Amino acid sequence: MIITVTLNPAVDQTMFVERLSVGDVIRAQQTQLDPAGKGINASRVAHRLGWPTIAFGFLGGETGLIAERALDAEGVQHHFVRLPGQTRINVTVVEEAAARATSMYGPGPEVTADHLNALGELLRFWLQAGRVLLLAGSLPPGVPTDTYAQLIREARAHNVITILDASDNALRRGIAAKPDVIKPNASEAEELLGRRLPDRAAMVGAAHELAAGGVGIVVISMGARGSVCVRGNQVWHVRAPTVERRSTVGSGDSFVAGLAIALARGDSVEAGLRLGTAAGAATAASAGTALGQADMVAALLPQVRIEEITV
Repeated sequence: MIITVTLNPAVDQTMFVERLSVGDVIRAQQTQLDPAGKGINASRVAHRLGWPTIAFGFLGGETGLIAERALDAEGVQHHFVRLPGQTRINVTVVEEAAARATSMYGPGPEVTADHLNALGELLRFWLQAGRVLLLAGSLPPGVPTDTYAQLIREARAHNVITILDASDNALRRGIAAKPDVIKPNASEAEELLGRRLPDRAAMVGAAHELAAGGVGIVVISMGARGSVCVRGNQVWHVRAPTVERRSTVGSGDSFVAGLAIALARGDSVEAGLRLGTAAGAATAASAGTALGQADMVAALLPQVRIEEITV
């Protein structure tokens, strides 16, 4: 089973317009609402690909109920701790004429120590049945920056594989606990290391540097350029299939879902990179905040190209 933790979930509202003009009244051509947050997205994709998963985290208010009901409708199992206040709404405006999107993210409701303890109790029970624990996304107000590190240590005590997909101090503190996998994107890796990473060689060097701290597998995603992956002395460059990129929202989460499935199965790293890349490409080809479907992932899987790099 893949267990995902999203401490700062959201409801994503996507509005499709012909053109965005600041200060004007604009009527959307269509809108969509989706439950969101990195871990929730990963659970949704894992479920679509036929792998058992449970999404954990915090939800609050009427907006939290929107997310919960949407997951119920998809058949995604979940256990959320209820909070006062409202789960945040993230708004993405897609400009059809310019083929670009503008996103605005809310902060999320306050989380107390009691809420964290309640979530911890749930996780300790379910980790007994877990194979992979995915910790993903930003930290809401009130959550200490070492929370992911604590959960990584808890999972290790249950022999559960850990994947960390975060940024800023949550990523920095989490790495100190030596998760099995981290997956920063290029800008997150640059921020973490405090320098620019202008090309593939720099990305590979950065992945080696991050792995040297005790992380088993480091994947750095580079958008249309694919991703690089380092495990020990092995290095891979993964190239995604060519698709009409309609939106990148959720692509990284979809990638992590595919990788998590392979690790849960006991498959090779290459198999995980292949499935994750196909899932990410399927989501990139989907409109707004929609996630890729299993049939599209299957169609794209043979088109993923993996090159092992000698360094």
